Amino acid sequence: MNPRSTSRETILETCRTIVRERGLSGVSVRSVASACGVAPGTLYNYFPGKEALVLAVTADVWSDILSFDVGKDNCDEKDFASHVERAFRSAQAGMARYPGFLPAHALGLTKERDQRFEGKEMMQTFIGQLESSMLSALESDNGVREDAFDDGLTKEGLAELVTQQLISLLVLGRGDCKALVAMIRKVLY
Repeated sequence: MNPRSTSRETILETCRTIVRERGLSGVSVRSVASACGVAPGTLYNYFPGKEALVLAVTADVWSDILSFDVGKDNCDEKDFASHVERAFRSAQAGMARYPGFLPAHALGLTKERDQRFEGKEMMQTFIGQLESSMLSALESDNGVREDAFDDGLTKEGLAELVTQQLISLLVLGRGDCKALVAMIRKVLY
């Protein structure tokens, strides 16, 4: 084997390609090493084992799927509801790049309890980032009615609820988020 210069990012980039082509189950130390043109032992310089590699790849793929910032001021959306719609479309496009990834991740390829816990923690981190981004977009929407929020419905609570619903729609494979956006418009404007 002709070893090439490699890095953790190069390995993860190669893994994203493998996941797009063969799914998460296609990621193994041997398949990744072969695709990178390095000896399998080289990967252990970056990942202690297959489980760590799969967790890193899963995190990297989720990061790619959710690689948008709905709180950006330079977006052309005029309101929070438009931001939600953009987030959904962006995540759908991200998931389309990785067919079968979500079901494989949801089923949990790693059987070890520690890996499931790490995977769950990792997913919570991504959901938390999405929720923070939703809250930021909501707070920057100047069109929200003054009486839209009270003790029963706070901005934080709505950002959490919308995030949960977006994730549910994506997991269920829904083609749009029209009902969610319509509800947001009725509640906020």
